[in-house]
Amino acid sequence: MGNLAMLCDMIYLDKHGDDDHNPGMWTYYRITSVEALGNPEGTLSSSIEACRVTWPELEDIPPVTETVGVVALAVAYETVNKALMQWNIDRERSILIGVRGRPEKTS
Repeated sequence: MGNLAMLCDMIYLDKHGDDDHNPGMWTYYRITSVEALGNPEGTLSSSIEACRVTWPELEDIPPVTETVGVVALAVAYETVNKALMQWNIDRERSILIGVRGRPEKTS
């Protein structure tokens, strides 16, 4: 039986320039560090997932976009921003609304 590690989803809200007038047009999304290429989450050459989520359930809305091998590199922020552009999400105008811990089984 493997150890349990705690992964955290950083939950964001992008109002797309709207200020409380049309919540149906807002986008909620998560940024999560995950294991990749044999590298544990949050370490050099691991991966970052970006995914839109439902509100208030915080369930993933496919597709999940993975940026393999960029965690802990200066390019990580820019790479994730480019991934978010596919949904017209601007991370600079987004609001960090919470952090959600989730157990992840590791070997």
